[in-house]
Amino acid sequence: MLTEIRSRATGWIAWFIVILITIPFALWGINSYFEGADTVAVATVNGEEIDQQTYRYALEDRRSRLNRLLGSNVDPNLANSPEFKKSVINGLVDQILLSSDADTQGYRISDEQLNHFIQSVPQFQRDGQFDPGLYESSVRTQGFQVGDYERRLRQQHIVDQVRLGFTDSEFVTEADLEEMLRLVLQRREFDYATIKPQHFMQHVEISDAEIEQQYQENSELYQTPEKIKVQYVRLAVADLIENIAPGEDELLQAYESSQARFKAPEQRRVSHILIAVKEDADEATRNAAVEKALSLTQQARGGSDFEELAKQHSDDPGSAANGGDLGVIARGAMVKPFEDAAYQLQQGEISDPVETRFGYHVIKITELVPESIKPFAEVREQIEQEERKRLAEAQFIEQAESFRNLVYEQPDSLEPVAEELGLALETSDWFSLDSGTGVAESRRIREAAFGAEVFLEGLNSETIEIDVNTLVALRKRESQPAAPIPLSEVRDEIEKTLRQERARERVAKLGGELVDKLKQGGAWDAVVQEHDLEAAESSLTRSEQSSDPGREIVAAIFQAQRPGDGEPIYGGITTAAGDYALFRLRKVEDGDPKQAEKEVADRYRSVLSRRRGYDYFLSYQNGLRAAADVKIFQEQL
Repeated sequence: MLTEIRSRATGWIAWFIVILITIPFALWGINSYFEGADTVAVATVNGEEIDQQTYRYALEDRRSRLNRLLGSNVDPNLANSPEFKKSVINGLVDQILLSSDADTQGYRISDEQLNHFIQSVPQFQRDGQFDPGLYESSVRTQGFQVGDYERRLRQQHIVDQVRLGFTDSEFVTEADLEEMLRLVLQRREFDYATIKPQHFMQHVEISDAEIEQQYQENSELYQTPEKIKVQYVRLAVADLIENIAPGEDELLQAYESSQARFKAPEQRRVSHILIAVKEDADEATRNAAVEKALSLTQQARGGSDFEELAKQHSDDPGSAANGGDLGVIARGAMVKPFEDAAYQLQQGEISDPVETRFGYHVIKITELVPESIKPFAEVREQIEQEERKRLAEAQFIEQAESFRNLVYEQPDSLEPVAEELGLALETSDWFSLDSGTGVAESRRIREAAFGAEVFLEGLNSETIEIDVNTLVALRKRESQPAAPIPLSEVRDEIEKTLRQERARERVAKLGGELVDKLKQGGAWDAVVQEHDLEAAESSLTRSEQSSDPGREIVAAIFQAQRPGDGEPIYGGITTAAGDYALFRLRKVEDGDPKQAEKEVADRYRSVLSRRRGYDYFLSYQNGLRAAADVKIFQEQL
């Protein structure tokens, strides 16, 4: 049917269709085509819908922030887990409830406040100055219109006002602070000894049957990973720069419009005679120094050789030998009183005595170096690079929206976007979800490639923002399924794994037995010697950091109950490394709040205040949630 319509849509028929389509666009605008369309709601809050598009934006934003924060350490399955999606939709629900209540209470953010925040964001600045073009580019490459982005930002700042009203207004009593300081400064004295799995490795025997069983029962662990090759297009400022060559007229115009950047400020060659005076000198000493400086001024103005006077009388050893010459100075090079006086003199003039923290100076200007502008030839290369980048960024902004739209509207091919924007269709090397080279070095690329839309349905990916100046879209070209690795190739690995597991089991079993033995009256020294353990003693407070015995052991020791009647407390813990640490807690001394340094006390006062304020804020937020009518449609997440 569509083919037939297309074949007939020529001549007057085509014009009739165009006019027919144009009429409603002219009368009601393009939005009329969408206003009546059903939107998929993922939740409702007091009757207000959260549509799927809003949820998708929030989900992608949370994923992006997680990737930026954790990089390659993030679990690729986390962002697709039901728990992660639930946290995103709950965040949107809370945002609506908080925004609504804040509006009711009269919280507002002015346009001036919003503009100040936007202009202070480093991501929107170039050379320390807010760049409107870069701001628009950054917002659009995130998939937002500027108006939508600013509405979201305004809403977020209003909610932040409410939150800060709780977190920044809570107070802490002296009794609360003292109790915390007693705990923070508490000192615990203890002994510890570590049993390591390596002690048992050589005594562990692993049979062929156990290796075979491990291989069969955990076959998913011994496979080559699923791999994929993708076809992709990339829109990047770095690529666009290569094809941009501004003409000489454009470069000259850029030079003339920004000549202030290339100005060399006026400079002055200065000589001086210093009569040094200490800052704590008495009045008589200062008066004598002033009189001497005045005398030297009169002599210099009367025709005496300034250089000779400096050599004979100046207390500045660095310049006296050179006749007082300080070289060429610019604004900001000298202390302010000296600089102000120097810039009021003309060439050859000599100042009255000038007081600074060093004493009294007699200043002479020996040469004026007027303000100058670097010639075009000297800065041409710099201007060309800046212009190429500026034009490339402008082109990127112009093409970014088309890139997104074409990738989305033509989900079965990347050729339309490549042809429309003149981009190359490229093919990656093979890569897996966990590793790749080239374009697949980016985890976001790998996650998109193995997502359902690309890997299973064969469609284009969504537009992926690699960074603020690079967009990529991809689609599957071919894939390789996971394949089992022969037992012969992983036999040694399996045997090593099983040895480690058995050794850790023995360590944990022995550690538990020794703790029981100590609790039943066994002597610490005897147990340590019997099992050839290396024991050590330590004394730490909660606030002290120590790499030995390590955080896990220290945490266990500070969780143990206090010793009573001189009897030590025994305990043990299996660490993440598989070691078992025995400990004997001998003594606990609470800290003395009066001994805490003011900086420490202030820090923990702030910690207590923020913690309590945050608890109050959570109570307030939970109260809004409890009173609201919230429905979440799990099947739409």
